[in-house]
Amino acid sequence: MLILGSVQVYPLPVVYRKKNEVRIVEKEPLLYQTWLKKVGKEKIQAFQDSFAKSFEISLCILSSKGKPLTIWSNSLLFCHYMMRKNRERCIRERQDAINYVLKQQKPHIFECYMGLTLFVCPIFNCNEIVCVAYGGGVNLNKKESYDSSKIDCNVPILAERKLKDIINLLGETFNLLDGRQELTQEGPTKNRTPKELRFLQNKLSRREIEIVELINDGLTNKEISEHLYISEKTVKTHVSNILAKLEMKDRMQLIIFCRQNNVV
Repeated sequence: MLILGSVQVYPLPVVYRKKNEVRIVEKEPLLYQTWLKKVGKEKIQAFQDSFAKSFEISLCILSSKGKPLTIWSNSLLFCHYMMRKNRERCIRERQDAINYVLKQQKPHIFECYMGLTLFVCPIFNCNEIVCVAYGGGVNLNKKESYDSSKIDCNVPILAERKLKDIINLLGETFNLLDGRQELTQEGPTKNRTPKELRFLQNKLSRREIEIVELINDGLTNKEISEHLYISEKTVKTHVSNILAKLEMKDRMQLIIFCRQNNVV
């Protein structure tokens, strides 16, 4: 459920999930704070305001705990009213949707208990979810002939295809920011250590180098995910990418390569 930026959201407890599921940890604020600082909070707010106005949706950037990181754009009075009437349920539904996205690592569209359609779109930095875009607040019509128009309570009605296009555009825009940051982070090669230079020749990112070091130390995917505060699924993806980039068959070959090249 959407809320205004002035409404305080209390942090939820740490959630531990079973094997192969994401683990939400308290170090998460460091990720989104770093991301906001790199991109610029004012720039994100300006983009969010413009995007929400252009497509007549409500929109806000939230942490993985549901904390608003920007001021709500185009917030619905209807949602504000329902938040006052049933705050606990609204927050619970919102957090459940965020947790689902953290696990699946892809956008999620859902309908709240009042019948409004909302979405959660993950925002990545170096292949990790640092925060999410939470928005919508529309009545969804699956007939493609419908377009945005006002109905009761000033809630817009939107065709399902158009909403999906909006979410896709939003996600791709944030992906562009992620790519720009990776280029900035790589910087001049003269500032890299010899170890990083060797891996740069094989086109490994800094995150992939971290994972290689942990593999070389004998850690399993589960242990790496706990060490780096990312999901085990993300670790598996990184490992597959590393092996493909280095043209290696398995972890053992990677470990042998590391030790032969004094990468420890």
